[in-house]
Amino acid sequence: MRRILLSLIIAGSLATTSAMAADLVANGTIKSMDAKACTVTLAPAAVYTFPAKCDFSKLKADEKVSITYVVNGKVNSASKIAMG
Repeated sequence: MRRILLSLIIAGSLATTSAMAADLVANGTIKSMDAKACTVTLAPAAVYTFPAKCDFSKLKADEKVSITYVVNGKVNSASKIAMG
């Protein structure tokens, strides 16, 4: 009985953790970009951090984009950016 109860508790905590890590989408206009830090700031001031070796060569300021991200503590960890 203890094993079943423990298994249910673990399964429930894993489901809660995965639900909290759901991707979010931010739509906005690029205010600035920092290729060295791999960050994009959308107007008015939300900053999104991309993985190292990011390529922002096709992006420019004042362009409308959609950014897919998750929140890790106080950091918006972005995984995708799309124009439009």
